[in-house]
Amino acid sequence: MHPKPTISAATRETSSRQIDTHRPLLTISQARKMLGVSEATLRHWTDEGNIRAFVTPGGHRRYSESELRDFMGTRRRPQGMEDVVARMESVPLHEIHLARSHFASAPWYNSLNEESKARLRELGSRLHHLAIAYLMKRKKRDETLETARGIGREFGEYLSDAGVSLTDSVAAFLLHRTPFVNAANELVKAREPLRGRAAQAIPLLAQFTDEVLLSLVEAYQERHSRRRPEEPRQG
Repeated sequence: MHPKPTISAATRETSSRQIDTHRPLLTISQARKMLGVSEATLRHWTDEGNIRAFVTPGGHRRYSESELRDFMGTRRRPQGMEDVVARMESVPLHEIHLARSHFASAPWYNSLNEESKARLRELGSRLHHLAIAYLMKRKKRDETLETARGIGREFGEYLSDAGVSLTDSVAAFLLHRTPFVNAANELVKAREPLRGRAAQAIPLLAQFTDEVLLSLVEAYQERHSRRRPEEPRQG
């Protein structure tokens, strides 16, 4: 006769009711499949005390199927890619205003005319929509990324022609990007369960913005180097 598994110390405090350990218990692999999450996520929930585990004499975790069903009935719905995109589309206005107020205090931004400012806003808006398309349309990612690189180059050339330094150009791009990346990061900070492709959202956004930034820098430097020989020498 096999020894009965015991309740792990990490999860004993989550409930005081008696557990019928005579009923079949699930392995961690079976439990995570039932919940639709990774083993790492299930271990984290167990260690946090959200789900109780039973430890066998051999040190293996086992889970009660009935308790997992109860947990599934009360926990929040796993977040999908569409939820990540919804957050990006509804970036809080105060975050956008904070970014714009930062621009307004920058000397390089104040030196631009209204037409130039509108042009930068338009390029930023196009990048925002392309970032969403990059997340949602897997089969068109290469095409979307190439279009985004082109906008990055436009940014770089435009800022170089406007006399904005490369440092300020990069800072402007990063500041514009931050509110939308933060929207995706909030899912992780809130420890929301992610399903399917949603777990890829942050690395995909990082790849997308890194490629655009590289294109911006490359175009800026090319534009700047072509213009340099035309500048009059001092002395």
